[in-house]
Amino acid sequence: MLRRPHDCVRCDATIDPGEEYGAVDVLDPEGDLAVLLCVDCARDLRAFLDGEPS
Repeated sequence: MLRRPHDCVRCDATIDPGEEYGAVDVLDPEGDLAVLLCVDCARDLRAFLDGEPS
């Protein structure tokens, strides 16, 4: 659960506490990094990963 607003890393939409969001754990050269996505961007990412045409 979010305690403060965050921006979606893809579209910069503000994700407020209490709103649904997508979280992606990725590993970058510096170490672990959690990325937050708004619902629409999370849906687009899921469709891409599932191989659905855009």
